[in-house]
Amino acid sequence: MKGIKGRLIGSYIFIVAITVAILDIFLVVAIRGYYYKNIENMLSNQIKVSVDFYNSYLSSSNLKKNIQDNTDIFWKNTSAEVQIIDTSGEMLMDSIGNFIPGKVPGNDIEDALRGEMGTYTGKDVNTKEKIMCVSYPLKSSDKIEGVLRFVTSLSEVDKVITKITLILILIGITVIIISSVVGIFLSNTIVKPLDGLTDMARKIASGRFNERIVNKRNDEIGQLSDTLNFMADEIVKNDKLKNEFVASISHELRTPLTSIKGWASTIRTGTLEDKQEIMDGLEIIEKESDRLSKLVEELLDFSKFVSGKIVMQKDFVDMKNTISHIQKQMMPRAQRQKITFDIHSEELPLMLIDENRIKQVLINILDNAFNFTPEGGCISLNLRKSNYALFITVKDSGVGIRREDLPKVTEKFFKGKNSKAGNGIGLSICSEIVSMHNGQIAINSEEGKGTIVQITLPIEEK
Repeated sequence: MKGIKGRLIGSYIFIVAITVAILDIFLVVAIRGYYYKNIENMLSNQIKVSVDFYNSYLSSSNLKKNIQDNTDIFWKNTSAEVQIIDTSGEMLMDSIGNFIPGKVPGNDIEDALRGEMGTYTGKDVNTKEKIMCVSYPLKSSDKIEGVLRFVTSLSEVDKVITKITLILILIGITVIIISSVVGIFLSNTIVKPLDGLTDMARKIASGRFNERIVNKRNDEIGQLSDTLNFMADEIVKNDKLKNEFVASISHELRTPLTSIKGWASTIRTGTLEDKQEIMDGLEIIEKESDRLSKLVEELLDFSKFVSGKIVMQKDFVDMKNTISHIQKQMMPRAQRQKITFDIHSEELPLMLIDENRIKQVLINILDNAFNFTPEGGCISLNLRKSNYALFITVKDSGVGIRREDLPKVTEKFFKGKNSKAGNGIGLSICSEIVSMHNGQIAINSEEGKGTIVQITLPIEEK
């Protein structure tokens, strides 16, 4: 099983298996410790009773004599095997006759000979079965004269622990199987919607932009579905704008080319005898050529901005000279269209800008203002500064912008419904230029009452 589903299920099962294994090991160790500790406590209590009885009533006699005369007192309090060992470590008595020649092994005996209770868990030398030993010193007049040792087999306890271990393992396997089934179910709730998103993405990539995902979830996958649907909507919208843009550009290119070709053909035939008529034709050719040149420059700029290849040539500029140049360029047009054109400015600081690009922005905005302001209207260009920014405001008394079009006027390819609307790239280029100067452009307008465009540029100290 590959992909996200496989990784999800594998990770889920791995985590569950590790958790179950750790819990099983912990429980087995705890249960084993619990059983062994109970047996140790039981033997310790039994051996203390026997030793206390011996120390109280029989310590006046020799240990060997007590073994011969009072053997039963050592094992009547326990069912365990009873051993008595002398101070040299050799066995004096074993309740089941299992004598070990030589020194009896076991750390518990050494602890008992030091006056402490000793315990030992290991294998019996003869039977090889697992045993537990508890040893305690036998004293006479506060002198250790031997060791009493209780020995019990752990075989039955180990069998019980083994059964419990097997039960825990079976429970663990069952938990892992159930968790695997749940993991498959949970992974499907994640992977299936992702498969739908992948299928949707493939359809969009193949050009089926009208496909949509029905979102039935209120989580991250649901948000991704909404985002993909929004992306498809944006693609459809941008595709529509692009088509409208191409149609508009084609029209704008065709119109001047038709005029240029028509007048060029007419002049070339030599049928025009009136010199004034020829001059008028040449003037039209010149104006339409300028119009084409401007359109081509806008398209080139747009291409550079879209590809990120535009570079700002910034320097500290006296804005007075920039505004003076714009005034000289736009004033003849204002007079020709009988529009009042006013410029107001405060004492302006040196600005770190690309002067040509800022001129381009202002001329483009003013050009729009002149295009949409009727004869007898007014246009103003105001500049004021604060401690941190320069505010440039262009205000006109033109036809204004429709409310529904206002948020889109700086978008690429957007072309308004007005017959005088441009090709849809001028304001988008202006917005990009202002943004590259770390500035902002804001447009407010009311249909029939005019438009206000405010550009904010940060002031940087030289």
